[in-house]
Amino acid sequence: MKTLFSSILVSALLAGSMFAATIDGKWKATSEAKSKKGKSATITTVFDLKSDGGTLTGSVTTGKGRRDVTMDIKDGKLEGDRFSFTTVQQNKKKGEIKIQWSGSVNGEELKGTSAAGGKRKGVEFTAKRM
Repeated sequence: MKTLFSSILVSALLAGSMFAATIDGKWKATSEAKSKKGKSATITTVFDLKSDGGTLTGSVTTGKGRRDVTMDIKDGKLEGDRFSFTTVQQNKKKGEIKIQWSGSVNGEELKGTSAAGGKRKGVEFTAKRM
């Protein structure tokens, strides 16, 4: 009886791990932004992510289609379904801008926030697997 129970438990654990969310791959988020002149623009953000244990690497590309900016991920961490990392954007007027990203992965969706320049409140995003 113990052997049968152990076999069922191991099978259930293996089946569950096959369906566990993985963060590896490309993800795409879109958002609308208004300019100072009131014009609306769609901003696209693509996350290209790779995990290795608790380490997260990759890049984030964001922009309006013209002059997109690609930033490497720094200090990437992955704990269960939670992730966090930093990117650094070079800005001609403001210099170097650090952006803190954090959130969680749930199936085919990433949800989180990005906060630039040490701001406490971030901008929420939802990305879908590409």
